Amino acid sequence: MNDLPLRRLFNLVKFQFRLAKKRYLNSKRIYEYGCVSLHIPRKFYELIKPFLKRDLEMRITVQNGSLVITLTSAKTTKSTTATTDIPRVRRE
Repeated sequence: MNDLPLRRLFNLVKFQFRLAKKRYLNSKRIYEYGCVSLHIPRKFYELIKPFLKRDLEMRITVQNGSLVITLTSAKTTKSTTATTDIPRVRRE
């Protein structure tokens, strides 16, 4: 996988939850929604650098009472995403 010793690959982390607020209707109303994030410890930055600014596909599963988060590089191109995201409407 990499050249780091196995003991450096494990660390305790916590999910962070925050409440985001967006104003609308000329700031008369506030829309609130929750955001969940997972902070990556600094000692893993060298492992993460090759994946920065890339689109990643995320898969979350539970195996034997553990949460497994798998991130893989998404294989998309600009031309396919631009054409497939817009639905086509036939007019007669």
